[in-house]
Amino acid sequence: MNRRKLGLMAVALILAVGVMEVLALRLGSLEFPVPSKSRHPAVADQPGGR
Repeated sequence: MNRRKLGLMAVALILAVGVMEVLALRLGSLEFPVPSKSRHPAVADQPGGR
């Protein structure tokens, strides 16, 4: 493999990782409404109590 092709592959890989990072950040910032059948939240407001 010559150096030019190897360099282009490295740049393509870096760009692909960058695009995936941006998409992950955008997807992570979205809030999806999840229907819950439970009356109690999954996280307690006060530790150790009901």
